[in-house]
Amino acid sequence: MDFKDPNNSTSQNRSDYITIQTGSVKKDSPSLLKGLCHLFMMIGSVITFIRNTVFNIIFILLIIAIFALISMVNTVADKGSDVIAEFSGKSSFEAGHIEPVLYFGLNGPVYEYPLPDDDYSKLTRNLDEKLNNRRINDILSIEKALKAAQSEVAIKEIYFDLTDCITTFPVAERIYNAICEYKENKPDTRITVFAENYGASAYRIATAADSIIIDPLGGFDFKGFASSNLYLKDLLERFRVEPLVFKAGEFKSAVEIFTENRMSDGVKKEYQHIFDSLWKLYKESLNTRENASKALSTVFDNPERFLSELDRFRGSEAQLLKSMGLVDEINSQLNLEYALSNDYGYVDNMLNPNMTDYQDLADSVKTSSVVSKAKKKKHRKSGSNNPVTVETQDGSSEIAVLYGIGEIKDFSERPTEFTPDNIATQIGKILEDNRIKGVIFYINSPGGSVSASEKIRNLILNLKETRGIPVYVSMNSLCASGAYWISTACDRLYATPTTITGSIGVFSLGLGIHDLLNEYGVRQDGVETSELARTPVAVRMPESQRRMNTLEVEGIYENFISLVRNSRPALKKTDYRVFAEGKVFLCEDALSLNLIDDCNDLFGVFEDMKDALKKDDKDEISLVHLTPEGGSKANLFRSLFIMTASGVIAPEYVKTILDLLDKSAAVSERKPKLMAIGAIRDVTL
Repeated sequence: MDFKDPNNSTSQNRSDYITIQTGSVKKDSPSLLKGLCHLFMMIGSVITFIRNTVFNIIFILLIIAIFALISMVNTVADKGSDVIAEFSGKSSFEAGHIEPVLYFGLNGPVYEYPLPDDDYSKLTRNLDEKLNNRRINDILSIEKALKAAQSEVAIKEIYFDLTDCITTFPVAERIYNAICEYKENKPDTRITVFAENYGASAYRIATAADSIIIDPLGGFDFKGFASSNLYLKDLLERFRVEPLVFKAGEFKSAVEIFTENRMSDGVKKEYQHIFDSLWKLYKESLNTRENASKALSTVFDNPERFLSELDRFRGSEAQLLKSMGLVDEINSQLNLEYALSNDYGYVDNMLNPNMTDYQDLADSVKTSSVVSKAKKKKHRKSGSNNPVTVETQDGSSEIAVLYGIGEIKDFSERPTEFTPDNIATQIGKILEDNRIKGVIFYINSPGGSVSASEKIRNLILNLKETRGIPVYVSMNSLCASGAYWISTACDRLYATPTTITGSIGVFSLGLGIHDLLNEYGVRQDGVETSELARTPVAVRMPESQRRMNTLEVEGIYENFISLVRNSRPALKKTDYRVFAEGKVFLCEDALSLNLIDDCNDLFGVFEDMKDALKKDDKDEISLVHLTPEGGSKANLFRSLFIMTASGVIAPEYVKTILDLLDKSAAVSERKPKLMAIGAIRDVTL
């Protein structure tokens, strides 16, 4: 815009002319400005009208939906399963009709616990599969399907897809054992495994197969085992944030990422021993496949040798692995499934071979049990390696598996989380069932909240006192810190060879941001009867509060050591610095320190407890797995929403709305003031 000089006496005032690029408009002609004002006001009125109309329509539709939902209350239970099937996109399975190929699509997470069976849980799993293009699996269904397949003469081949298979090593070992048991009973069945890329756990499973196939562009997602952290000390200093760390003893590893710029020498030495031992155990586990362990060491333990060999095959890791005998064939999944169609027939086209999904076979076993003999109960009985669903008459004895998976929390809306409420729900089932003569507490956890750990420990003590039954612990990938705290309430502790346990230590962690807030002009002031009552946000935490937190942490640490010593008589005279101070141990070291009683997996623990409980050889004792339940979490509104939303709202929006329902219904989580948690969060191979 160009304005005329107001100091020029011959010119008009500055506002008399407004020049806009190619012309000017005189102010003394206000009709255009008025017209523009009216135009903008009219546009604003139209927008307001549209907005009000849209929101009114939404409100009316909401009212209609509420009445529609209420009218359908009595039909939810009958239609829920149909909705689940619609979202899953899978056709129903005909019991008794088995295709020649049994398909295990393990291209996704494999969970250790039985999956909740309510409609809401099924829907969210199916949505997860659909939106994230992966499969949700559970180890019990895999074992059940392989056991059931032993009696199916129609099955000629078993086909595993292990692309993006995610699980822990103990679970991979169980799948491996289940495949081996199947092969012992049906050696003529061909077992084929395919993956685009093999992770360490997936490859362990694959070594049980007759043929390991890899994609031409594939390779191994692992070249050994490693663990590293990002250290934030300098970053926090730059942003003037003070880490508030209160710890007992020499417990360092979980908090030093906030206080150091590098891994301390002691922690590095400890973790190096752990990962060297894990790598050695992993390679030894591959000895069942000829030369696999040696080949793996030759290829990956010497980086220069690996790079030289990779260069020889022009960068093709698949060709390198085949030359070393680590895989049997290089082929695409498309060609593989085309060949299956050629051998066994197909549905619609050659890219869709005739296959029975393993989950359908596992579900048909359960359904058949219920339909055939309604008066009998479904239980699991141990075979040579793995349990299978069987029927036992009322009055028989059982050993129940109680699951504690993940970080220990005070509260959670998810029924599968490791919380006091969820454990109490499972223990409630045990208290109501007099056939249960013993409990195996299956744990895979890095620890967590001190208060939650203590509540769960007391629940176990109460169970033992009320029912007078033994409780054994089956430690799996992890049983550290708070998880070990809980284990002190149990009678015998078992770990797998690759279990990481210990981490007996306590710390509390917070961040002081007072310097950062002060720098930007935020101040805190007020009145108080004592500085212990202060909530320091924009002021430094007073020394009295720091001392109070330190004393609390030290008190909990002393209590932790006492719990360990009282539950492990062999440690009563041992210097606590040997087994505590936050140190972590593999099974062999934990056994030598008397932190555990034996090295065995879940089924070995079951056999030991069964032998201890049996009065004579005629006693039949079965293994039952307690399933987490949605209960009140899968409430009426969710069920109604599931039925109404299907076919109307896109799946991704359904998932978003269900997530919002979770958050709105959840009890506000109190962040535990003190944490007892292992530094190694998880070990997924």
